[in-house]
Amino acid sequence: KDQSYFLCALTQTQLKRILFPIGHLQKSEVRELAEEFDLPNKKRPDSQGLCFLGKVKFDEFLAAYLGTRPGDIVDASTGDMLGRHNGVWYHTVGQRKGLGKVLNPLATSRGPWYIVAKD
Repeated sequence: KDQSYFLCALTQTQLKRILFPIGHLQKSEVRELAEEFDLPNKKRPDSQGLCFLGKVKFDEFLAAYLGTRPGDIVDASTGDMLGRHNGVWYHTVGQRKGLGKVLNPLATSRGPWYIVAKD
């Protein structure tokens, strides 16, 4: 799972000492181990939110604390405008899931689309 929200707050001194004991494993392998060791979370679905938010939706949390700053979503290859976002902080580089709601209907049919850069 991407932990960049947590990791970005660490200092270089802290990062030098960090260990990722299962970082070499694929998610499917971790799931197999959870099953093998009968862990209580072995069947838990993937989370798309931030665990500390509880029942608050991610977009609502960001809107409350950061507001919105709409902008264009542009095809990196052609420069075509594909849609409008509510702020770059609503998306992460590499993201694919959840883009359909901010893309023009014709653009969604030409996907899948990924976030490759933000400015």
